[in-house]
Amino acid sequence: MKNAIKCFALVGIIAMFAACKNDKPTVTDNSVSATTASLTTPASTTPQGIAASAATAVAEAPQTAKASVSSPTTVAPNANQISQPAENPVNKTNGKVTSIKFEEMSFDWGKIKEGDKMTHIFKFKNTGDNDLVITDAHGSCGCTVPEWPKEPIKPGKGGDMKVVFNSEHKSGAQSKTVTITANTEPANVVLMIKGIVDPKEEAAKSTTN
Repeated sequence: MKNAIKCFALVGIIAMFAACKNDKPTVTDNSVSATTASLTTPASTTPQGIAASAATAVAEAPQTAKASVSSPTTVAPNANQISQPAENPVNKTNGKVTSIKFEEMSFDWGKIKEGDKMTHIFKFKNTGDNDLVITDAHGSCGCTVPEWPKEPIKPGKGGDMKVVFNSEHKSGAQSKTVTITANTEPANVVLMIKGIVDPKEEAAKSTTN
């Protein structure tokens, strides 16, 4: 009887040992693969990674917008829009200069009535050895308008500088100038016209008397 009890006890111990051995966790290939994948998967593909990327993008958006506003695009100016300086008259004659001489440098018209237009011709001559080119002539005010030859004037030849003075809204002593620009030395020559303009009231009185 005792031997039978020992036998049953031994079988029970062996059975318990086998059960404990079977309770140990088993590592499968699938679990290893899953663990490896979780370690190698980029954070951006996980929910936590996506949330972090979205937060970073929101934080950087104001800085990007500020940079785009504070750094305007520089547009190169159009070459056609850049104003060019007036051409030197000497350039039109390949650097050659000449001289000009007027028969008179000033003219006194005496007295005229307000509203009348006074016209005078200033005669000049090219006294140099090269063609004379007048590129500009302008009065000291809008009431004085000059006209001049636009074509080159040969050495020894002459021309006319016509000056028209409009006395509208003018009265009393008047003195106006005309500045001429040409390929001469000096480049500018100044003419003068002067006289007296009787106001319309004074002109009416003198006519009545």
